[in-house]
Amino acid sequence: MGVTTRLRDGALMVITLDEPERRNPLGHSVRLGIVDALSAAEGDDAVRGVVLRRAGGHFSVGGDIRDRGTRSIADHRERFARVREMVARMVRFSKPLVAAVEGWAAGGGFAVAIACPTVVASRDARFTAGFTRIGLVPDMGLLATLPARIGAARARHLILSNAQIGAEDAAAMGLVDGLADPGDAEKTALAAADDQARAAPLPRRFVLDWFAQGVDAALEYERQIQPFLLNSDDAAEGRAAFFEKRPPRFRGR
Repeated sequence: MGVTTRLRDGALMVITLDEPERRNPLGHSVRLGIVDALSAAEGDDAVRGVVLRRAGGHFSVGGDIRDRGTRSIADHRERFARVREMVARMVRFSKPLVAAVEGWAAGGGFAVAIACPTVVASRDARFTAGFTRIGLVPDMGLLATLPARIGAARARHLILSNAQIGAEDAAAMGLVDGLADPGDAEKTALAAADDQARAAPLPRRFVLDWFAQGVDAALEYERQIQPFLLNSDDAAEGRAAFFEKRPPRFRGR
């Protein structure tokens, strides 16, 4: 189904990444669905906050690799304009926006989770960047949102090494804001969104706008660079290696 929404107690919107049989990939249609859901929530005065969650066992394994075939540079850039719209809306969202992470948040799933101003993770959640493993640079704002949370040196290491980070370590380094028992991330995230919704909304908007300035630059950078990488031989090799379940053989072209 891609993306579904529901209201909790008429005040909190729950946005669900809802393709559990494929571990909730973030294809183009899903990203558009997130934009539509956030737009509806922002325009509805009855909605006090939003929680982004998953259906099934994993938050999201990242971008839909079946959606990454060769396209024209112009087509890729148009798609990344929609990515920019999604992430820019998330990092500046005027109401509390909380990610509830269970299972894996990998690649684009990792990026979308930490684009939310608040992240709650179950104690068995795991995170990894994963982009360079398939011949790409991080996108969906990760080049800015990750160092903003954990510092530039550590972010660079996690991106280039594709290290797998458990929830406890993620909390210790500031990657996530709160932990929950397995299965309880949504409940904890709803409580966090409800609590934050009691604060004054106008200062929130200005604070988030300040911290989002670096994200704008990252989104424009990835919109310029990632289309070329998506059409590169290395990206094609990364996709082939993924489907064939073998290590990629990159050649730098």
